[in-house]
Amino acid sequence: MKPDEPSANYAVGLDLAAKPWRCSGAAVIDVLRGEVASLRCLSSDEDIIAFLERFRDSVVAIDAPLTDQPRMRDVDRLMLKSGFRILPPSFRWMRQLTLRGYELAVRLSDLGYTVIETHPRSVLKYVGVGGFRELLALLGVKLGESPSLNVHLKDALTAAAVAYCYVTGCAASVSSHDGVIYLVKSPR
Repeated sequence: MKPDEPSANYAVGLDLAAKPWRCSGAAVIDVLRGEVASLRCLSSDEDIIAFLERFRDSVVAIDAPLTDQPRMRDVDRLMLKSGFRILPPSFRWMRQLTLRGYELAVRLSDLGYTVIETHPRSVLKYVGVGGFRELLALLGVKLGESPSLNVHLKDALTAAAVAYCYVTGCAASVSSHDGVIYLVKSPR
């Protein structure tokens, strides 16, 4: 691979829902074309995995704590100390989200996907933008036609931007011994 070639063809963002019957937003950016290739609401883990089959060479950024221990981690404390408003994995519904996210991340990793953790609201704050459209524009990613989007699809697009930056080298991170949460470097 040449130094300027991306390490994956697709950057996927998942705004995972705690309950598998609710909308989990999924967004895919075609890294080589620099454009959003797909945008969907998915439900079960099986639906998510089946959807990702079309995008085998992917980095997947999940908006959920990726740990099998749903409790406050040092990386969560670092995020709070840095001014980011995250919810601890020990909260009731966050506990469900954390366990679902961890299990899905393990399954995707076993299938060969690179899986990373992100937090869309923190990404937007870190970059200093008002929303996903401004973030995508700063990164030069084309959105194309988009009907009205729910919050899950908006967060999925932000998470996909993080995966895109992981692939292209514009990712930032907050890390500790118990986790890494990826953000986007400000291109300004």
